[in-house]
Amino acid sequence: MGCASQCAKYFLCFFNFVFFVTGGAALTVGIWLFADRNSFTNLIAKLDETDILTKTDADVIRMMSYILIIAGALTFIVSFLGYCGAMFESRCLLCVYGVLLLLVLVLECVVVGLAFGLKGDAEKGTQGFLKSTIKYYAPSADQTETVTVAWDGIMTQLHCCGVESYLDFHESTNWTSTNKVVPEACCMKEYGELKDRSCPLHPTSSNSYYQTGCYKAIVNAIEENAAIVIGVAAGLAFIEVLVIILALYLACVYWRPQHVYRCVEPSGKE
Repeated sequence: MGCASQCAKYFLCFFNFVFFVTGGAALTVGIWLFADRNSFTNLIAKLDETDILTKTDADVIRMMSYILIIAGALTFIVSFLGYCGAMFESRCLLCVYGVLLLLVLVLECVVVGLAFGLKGDAEKGTQGFLKSTIKYYAPSADQTETVTVAWDGIMTQLHCCGVESYLDFHESTNWTSTNKVVPEACCMKEYGELKDRSCPLHPTSSNSYYQTGCYKAIVNAIEENAAIVIGVAAGLAFIEVLVIILALYLACVYWRPQHVYRCVEPSGKE
């Protein structure tokens, strides 16, 4: 086996070993969440000193566990095939691995194409989804804690309020039962405290972001980081193509004919 084949072999082994461990970790966490949600969320709360997961709805946690199990299992199996195929020089495993990665790459291209082709519908759907969730926003920690925590995080990080403006909170019956105009997450803060304590009751452009919609803020954040997103996507696609080529290249190198015919020159002797 030549130097190029050796380099390709060890690169595939290292690449797939990393994803094998990653997929195994995701699968383990998913199974743990599915089997015993409380112990996992309590452990995370102790490690990062937050209680976001402990307040998250059981249905959301269950959905997260399903996603982790499916994604982890697929990553685990595919990377296992690639690692074993390269390490044990199995042409069959490498071919299956290359075909599976090719299917993943094709599906990714289809998703990107649909995203661009259905951009208008996607924007309307996203706005509709955000407005449907904001109806469950609550002014205090209760049964809708997941929605409240998620919205507070978005508004705090992106400096926005509501989907299009603070008026969207009028859709929430939980919110309209209070005398506040905007949540505290819509207010400007200094050193973790409200810049103006009267902001929730009397929001202005100088103490809050009450007229800045979160949908517009999300779009602006994506556009500002478009180069990074495109670069990461292009990098992943390049690595996938490279790995597919290396897998098929090694499959050809490891190919051995079933029958070998030797040519013997006649010696002229009897």
